[in-house]
Amino acid sequence: MLLVVLLLVLLAAGVLVAAVVGGDAELAWLSVLASVVAVGLLVADRVRRRREAVKRDAAEPPFADIGEEPAEERSNAAEAARPDAQVLVIDERPRYHVRTCEWIGSRKTVKLSLREARELGFTPCALCAPNATIAAEVRPS
Repeated sequence: MLLVVLLLVLLAAGVLVAAVVGGDAELAWLSVLASVVAVGLLVADRVRRRREAVKRDAAEPPFADIGEEPAEERSNAAEAARPDAQVLVIDERPRYHVRTCEWIGSRKTVKLSLREARELGFTPCALCAPNATIAAEVRPS
């Protein structure tokens, strides 16, 4: 889009120079027309980008706002869970999660062992209940 606008501005400048040199008023109006078309294209592109941003923001998952931290899991399954099991944490957030947690979404995560996550002070997410999930995997069938 910017390339088209640049070409229109260059065209308008060239036509304006030709109008001044040749003394032709009609060419001067053609220069103005090319400039107006360039401005119209810029405005239309800006409106299109804003609409796309609004649609993209509306399509984000319900927990898209990183400020909405899930509550802490309240269960007694922590002791039954394997301490070497892998959990996911998000930098600067207090909870650890299992990979299927819907709150994580497309956020960047770091893998840690359950033991390491607890030692670092992370607490379990109530939404995905990692302690209970890992403890359920440990139980014999």
